[in-house]
Amino acid sequence: MDLVIRNAVVAGYPELQDIGIDGGIITAIADHVDGRGTEEIQADGHLVAPGFVDTHLHLDKCMVLDRYDWGEREYLATSRLTAVHESNKIKPSFTVEDVRDRAIRHAVMCASHGTTTIRTHAEVDPVVGLTGMRGVLQAREACRDFIDMQIVCNAFCGYFYGEGFAAEHEMDRMFREAIEMGCDAVGGVTEGEPDGKSHVDYIFSLAREYDKDVDFHCDQITTPPPFYIPYIAEKTMAEGMQGRVLLGHCHAIAHVGAEERQRAIGLLREAGVSMCITPFATVQERLLEPSLGGVTATYMTDNVQDSWQPFGNGDMLLLSVFVARLGTWRSSREMDRIFDIGTLDAARAIGIEGNHGVEEGKAADLVVLEASSRHEAVVNQVKKLWVIKGGRPVAKEGQMLVRPSL
Repeated sequence: MDLVIRNAVVAGYPELQDIGIDGGIITAIADHVDGRGTEEIQADGHLVAPGFVDTHLHLDKCMVLDRYDWGEREYLATSRLTAVHESNKIKPSFTVEDVRDRAIRHAVMCASHGTTTIRTHAEVDPVVGLTGMRGVLQAREACRDFIDMQIVCNAFCGYFYGEGFAAEHEMDRMFREAIEMGCDAVGGVTEGEPDGKSHVDYIFSLAREYDKDVDFHCDQITTPPPFYIPYIAEKTMAEGMQGRVLLGHCHAIAHVGAEERQRAIGLLREAGVSMCITPFATVQERLLEPSLGGVTATYMTDNVQDSWQPFGNGDMLLLSVFVARLGTWRSSREMDRIFDIGTLDAARAIGIEGNHGVEEGKAADLVVLEASSRHEAVVNQVKKLWVIKGGRPVAKEGQMLVRPSL
C-alpha cells in the first residue's frame, strides 16, 4: 500500500483503526492492516476525518487589503454597496498573474488548515472582464496536487452596475466565453436586476445548455420582498436539476415570517437545493433552521481580506466555533454535528459526497487532528497534524509539504 495510517480514531468505529490507502483511494479500514505501507503515519489515537470543504469563496479578489488607502478611517465595508464600490476601485488593476498568485496564496492557507476541496466564484463583469476567471483557472491547475478547486463563473453585472442582464447584452457573449473556459457551475445574484426571476431563468438556461451546476448569491437583503428561495427551488424541480443547485447567504430566510420560512425550507428539501451561510457576517440563528429541517446547509468563508471583510485565514475549524455560537449549540452531539456540516454536508452541497468521507472506496482526502473526537476538535481548536490529499501527505502541523506548480 502507498500509505497506512495506524491507530486512528474514526467516527462510527468503537476501536482504533488502521486505514490503508492505495492509488489515492481508501482501500481498507480495519483493526489492523497487514503489511507495511510505502509510507506510514502513526495517528496515536487521534481523529482521522474527511478533509474540510469550503463551499463559497471569492479567490479572484482575495488578499487585497493592502491596496486600500484608508488612512485613519475605520474599515469601509459598512454596507454591501460600500463594499461593491471599494472593490470596483481596484478591480481595473487586476492582472491574470495577480489574481492567480493571490488565489494560490489563499488556497495554500486552506490546505495547510485541512481543507481538501474549495469552491470559488470568479466574477465576470464589464470592469474585470475575463481576468478573474483566467487567473483562478491558472490557480486551480497550480494547486491541483494539494487541493481540488471548483470554479463558479458568476454574472454579477446587474448587482454591481444596475444593468439589465438580458441575453442579448454583450455580457452574454462574455459570460458564455467564461463558461467555456472550464467552470464547474454557473452563478448569479438575485438582487440588483430589474427582474430577478428573469435573471434566475437566464442562469438556469445556461446551466442546462452547458450541463453545469447552479450557484446563486441569493436573498442577501434582509428586508424581503422579494424573496427568491421558493422560486429557485420550484425552478430547480421544473428543470430537473435536483441536487445541483447551491444558494449562498440566504439572509432573508431568517427575516420572513415563520410560516413562509417553513414553506421555503420544505421546498428546498423537496428540490434537493443546498445552502451555505457565512458565520462571519450572519447573526441570525434562524439560518440554521434549514439544517435541522432536512436541508443540506453548510458554512463557508465567503470573502477573504478584501473590501467585504478583513477576515479569512482558510481555517474551517475556526469557522465551526462561530457556527456553534450562531446556533447556540452546546452539547457534544451538536459539536459533532457542526464538524460534519463542514466536511460531509459541505461535500454534499457541491456534489462530491460520493467520493468524500472516511470509507473504503472513497478518495483519501483526510485530515488527522490532535483530538480524540469531533467535538473535542471543535471545542479545543486543535492542530491539524497531517493533511492528506489523494492519498499523499501534503501538510504537517500547518506547514505545507507540497508546493504549487507554476
